[in-house]
Amino acid sequence: MFFPTFLHAMISLLVIANPLGVSSVFVGLMAQSEPNEMKTTAVKAVVVACGVLLFFGFCGEWLLTSLGIRLPSFHVAGGLLLFVIAFKMLFGDARYGGNESDHGSVVDRSDVAVFPLAIPLIAGPGCMTVMILLMSSAQSFQEKAGVLAALGVVMVITLLCLLGARGLLRLVGASGNLIIARVMGMILAARSVQFIVDGIRGIKTLFFS
Repeated sequence: MFFPTFLHAMISLLVIANPLGVSSVFVGLMAQSEPNEMKTTAVKAVVVACGVLLFFGFCGEWLLTSLGIRLPSFHVAGGLLLFVIAFKMLFGDARYGGNESDHGSVVDRSDVAVFPLAIPLIAGPGCMTVMILLMSSAQSFQEKAGVLAALGVVMVITLLCLLGARGLLRLVGASGNLIIARVMGMILAARSVQFIVDGIRGIKTLFFS
């Protein structure tokens, strides 16, 4: 079950991470920076984001259990959260692929790699939620390996998008960026509904089996 899990996880993470949308913010934040500084910042942001998502992937379920939260309940809550993000992507929220970004208040920070790039743009609440849901749903070693491989691929894609951000945005243009954001929003909306359905099924099993 490696490949189906890998494919499902990669699509879910890629849609919510939205590397192209992050790239548009990255270009704005680093507009006055030298190429070497942009490269260093991009690598650091991806490494930090990957570490955060790995933590939530491996320890998120334990954290939920410690707080007395059952996984089906988190599936429903996580699905609702992802649906909100999908709604914003579909209707042009700047943080999820719009033409403008809300990063004006943070452009003067000395280390934008950690905030806002790594957290919350790359490893935001949506990605954290997806990692917990995917790893908690993975039963076998192969399935867990599929999720981790998908995370690695998405992080590599994100890094490549950041490194080639200026050229990539010139290639697709503003209209292309908006189209991609809307399509990703539709896919994410469908995935969020599926998470909610799975959570409701789990709740029914817990209380009515």
